[in-house]
Amino acid sequence: MRINEFNELPEKLAAGMLSQAQAIEEICKFVMQNAPLFGLQKYDDDSRQEILLGIIEKGLHIIKAYNPQIGDFFTFFYCHVCSLINTQLKKNSCNYLQDRLNYVESINAISDKEAKYHKIECQNFTIAKAPFTRRQLSPAQLQEALRELNLDAKEKKVIILALKSSYYLTDEQIDKLCRLYKIKAEYFYSMIEYCKDSIQKKTEKRKKTQERRNFAYYHHRRYKTLLEDLLKENDENSDLLSSKFDRLEKKHARNWLSLNKAFEEGHLYLRPTNKTIANLLGICERQVAYYIKCAKREYDNDSSPEDA
Repeated sequence: MRINEFNELPEKLAAGMLSQAQAIEEICKFVMQNAPLFGLQKYDDDSRQEILLGIIEKGLHIIKAYNPQIGDFFTFFYCHVCSLINTQLKKNSCNYLQDRLNYVESINAISDKEAKYHKIECQNFTIAKAPFTRRQLSPAQLQEALRELNLDAKEKKVIILALKSSYYLTDEQIDKLCRLYKIKAEYFYSMIEYCKDSIQKKTEKRKKTQERRNFAYYHHRRYKTLLEDLLKENDENSDLLSSKFDRLEKKHARNWLSLNKAFEEGHLYLRPTNKTIANLLGICERQVAYYIKCAKREYDNDSSPEDA
């Protein structure tokens, strides 16, 4: 088929001289017979087949989009074939880069696992013990125990602040408070557990946020290392891959810094509500707020610089 005959295909299809299937078949024959004309001789059989499939899929669309008043059909079709070739080349490049990325990630994953395995030592393992279960006490029993202590306002203030910080208290701090205010350890531990149970959902949310922060930090460091390794190589296909690594490294770095800031500013602190503490101590919620406000005022006064 000559080029002038190829240019007549849209007219023949519109006149009904050719069916849609026949028109597509004629187009494919013309492309295969004139492969050097489109530069297809430079590519392997798989690439040529992919381009031919693209022509088959979009052939009717190309014919319908053709406007004979702008130019001949061959020039219009030639531009579309060049676009299909460029699309196929980009696809092949992306596949190559993805395979390269998967290969590098697999090597790094193996290295990380080997490093973890080498750190395992038998002496780090201990014999499993049955968990210690404390005797659960009701809020009424705890209130009765506190009333028997006859704590003054200052001592109540300390107890309220301790319960407000129950999630962060260590065993040493709890034992010290028990010795200082003559509180039975089992009572105070029950109060702490009561407060912790009230913030169970917040605790789970904090753990998930910590996992997200750790995930972001890990991938921030990972992509930074991959980027540094890639820049050391002189690979002609490394520009697109380095751009991808750089984008992912910055994305995870932003997430890591954002979550760190949330932790530093206290947005993710775990505190039981004033109502929970009030119900536990048998006082009203306003009293709890008043004690906390007084403690904060005293802290601010102690922290402020003395007048000259």
